[in-house]
Amino acid sequence: MASLDSIRQSIHESDADVGGDDAEIIPADADVEDVCDEEVDTVRSLIEPFPDDKEGVIPALQEVQGEYGYLPRFSMQLIADKAGTSMAHVYGTASFYSQFYLEPRGEHTIKVCTGTACHVKGADEISEEFCDELDVELEEVTDDGQFTVSHVRCIGACSLAPAVMVGDNVHGNVTEEKVPDVIEEYRGDDA
Repeated sequence: MASLDSIRQSIHESDADVGGDDAEIIPADADVEDVCDEEVDTVRSLIEPFPDDKEGVIPALQEVQGEYGYLPRFSMQLIADKAGTSMAHVYGTASFYSQFYLEPRGEHTIKVCTGTACHVKGADEISEEFCDELDVELEEVTDDGQFTVSHVRCIGACSLAPAVMVGDNVHGNVTEEKVPDVIEEYRGDDA
């Protein structure tokens, strides 16, 4: 996933605040006419190498998500135009596959396994503790942009249940008491 720095590069000034210092991350629901020309050009250059038909939709979505960390609406509009298909087709594709995110994500996604072994050993309580420690709900981004907590069905580490994955790192036998330590390990990356 792209860092929040790449999302922050997508910042644009609103018409009401031209020349001001208050910039925003592109809202997930921003249309093409709501973003600056540089953002449109960025997405067009990202998707340019892909076929001008429906076969180009998935690789274009992957490329855009690699840049932004999620799929802003305006990017899906540009992909639909290039592929000669409807926005409904592009959105349907993006929402069907769990690899795609339609909202901004934190720098670190904490994936709490909710498979059978992890569930039985307290995954729900672990998940609640992560959310409480970070003061977020599931799938929300922390105020500092560093974390998102989500559930996944299985990470294939049943012998380590309850297991949590952060990036490519698996943390096994996680307890509610270990949650602050896991968070601190990743908070230190950007501190």
